[in-house]
Amino acid sequence: MESLPSQSIDLVVTSPPYWKGFAYEAYFNSYAQYLRWSKRWMKEVKRILKPNGTFYLNVINDSEITVRAFEMMHLATETLMYKLHDTIIWYRYNQQPANTERQLTNQCEYIFMLRHTSDGVLLNKQEAYRANPEIFDTANVGNVWRIPFNKGKVSDKSFGRKETASKWGHSGFPIALPETCILLSSKEGDVVLDPFIGSGTTALACKKLGRQYLGFDLSPEYCIMARERIDNDNNVCTVAH
Repeated sequence: MESLPSQSIDLVVTSPPYWKGFAYEAYFNSYAQYLRWSKRWMKEVKRILKPNGTFYLNVINDSEITVRAFEMMHLATETLMYKLHDTIIWYRYNQQPANTERQLTNQCEYIFMLRHTSDGVLLNKQEAYRANPEIFDTANVGNVWRIPFNKGKVSDKSFGRKETASKWGHSGFPIALPETCILLSSKEGDVVLDPFIGSGTTALACKKLGRQYLGFDLSPEYCIMARERIDNDNNVCTVAH
């Protein structure tokens, strides 16, 4: 991201890595180190985001660190001085049950809508509803989105499942999630960035909706995977490594 000009990105939609648990997340020695790293990349996102741009940050709480999402939000709002414009609940109603008597099944994730300011916000709720009406209770478009855990699966059983190995590796979120963010907060031709592009879901949503897109990933394998996936969609890929 350091190579991108300041105030050059219209919209950022991303789900950063968990701090442990998967091979591609084995870079952190501690949760404190993970938070310091998160502060650095979120600060860079703020630099490249246009004055009226929006940053959708998808974060989950987990069984061991139950305030992780809120610590990320606190970093963004109290340390980096983002404006928290809204908090969206991703209701994953068909989540695999927790196999323990100690905890409840975690059926939600958070999507923080972050901006430089709440001034001049115009959300295109009508387009978001037309694209994915099944995720909203009413046409009024609320901040609870009902997107099943495995929405988006196609040829193989696990495609689209949150952080689950599949044909396309680990898919950060179903495509309905970035589609909805993109429709709410951008227009055709805008530039959308996912700094943790993974298997390319955000880029696919951009291609479908006529947005330009940029993506980065630390793993060359994921960059290749994203290019392959987008090439199969019969378009040109703009994933950088």
